[in-house]
Amino acid sequence: MAEQQQEDHDWDPTRLPAIVAAIPRGGWMSYGDVARAAGGTLEHARGLNRRFVRDAVPGAHRVLQADGRIGPTALDDPDRVARRLRREGVRFTDGRADPDARVRALPDR
Repeated sequence: MAEQQQEDHDWDPTRLPAIVAAIPRGGWMSYGDVARAAGGTLEHARGLNRRFVRDAVPGAHRVLQADGRIGPTALDDPDRVARRLRREGVRFTDGRADPDARVRALPDR
């Protein structure tokens, strides 16, 4: 319980736009990567798509599932997400983004 309280204390969703904006064209991060970079957990990652849609976060199309797949509800238009990523140079094989293009970030604590 104390660990969950500490994790919630570290979670800073105000950092999300800057984290997402730092993902370069042609790269991608997972929802979990982004949540952890903002001091959160995989539990926080589960709500990121809804937050990105609500807040119209620029660059959010570069946030994918951990296996590189575009989620079925990604930004309410997964086909548009795929088109944007392909235009930026992200390659897909069997529906998964190139793992070498994945950007990983550690929380800045």
